[in-house]
Amino acid sequence: MGSIYNDTNPAFSGPTGGSSLAAFFDSRSDAESAVSRLEDAGVPVARIRLMPGYEAGAKNTGAMSDDRSGFFDALADFFFPDEDRAVYAEGLRRGGFLVQVNDVDDALYETVHDILDDEGSIDMDERADLWSLEDRQQGASNTGFAGQASGGKSSDDLAVSESAFDDARPVAMRDTTHGSAKVRAYTLPGSNEPSDDADRQSQSQSQSQGGSHQSQGFRRDH
Repeated sequence: MGSIYNDTNPAFSGPTGGSSLAAFFDSRSDAESAVSRLEDAGVPVARIRLMPGYEAGAKNTGAMSDDRSGFFDALADFFFPDEDRAVYAEGLRRGGFLVQVNDVDDALYETVHDILDDEGSIDMDERADLWSLEDRQQGASNTGFAGQASGGKSSDDLAVSESAFDDARPVAMRDTTHGSAKVRAYTLPGSNEPSDDADRQSQSQSQSQGGSHQSQGFRRDH
């Protein structure tokens, strides 16, 4: 009998600040290899999360789960934007594996990115285009995973009926200036910005020193 998702780090509380990086894998071995390398590189275990998707049993290898909304709901505390959440949910339904590293600091950012990029991760925009094409060819309608026939990347257009939530969960923003085709970067709004009090203190200090020092915002260059 197939196995539905089983979060291997259920105590993971989601982003607490800084940036997060996420990558998707077709095979469990590639995903687990990435996790092992991350741990060996010094990434705290509590910051690493592996979300397995549907794993078909021996008698129905290659089958996919019919559970669309369940996977979407299971990703709620990953804090992805809904369009990204829908793509990952579809990948999990098809038997993939999601790895996210939370609160990545500057010292390990490049290392984390390179490991996720190197261990068999896939281009989710490319894969989403393929899935959307398959749905259209099969005449699927209101399936919970639909892309536009033309224009832009399908992953930007994907939507699921469960995306309209009234809860107050934080939503991370996709950081397109970082990451790569196979590794998506996210930041929580305001997580890297100084508080109002800190900003006022910084401005006061700058003025008292003749403007010689300016408040600097967080920046990570690759």
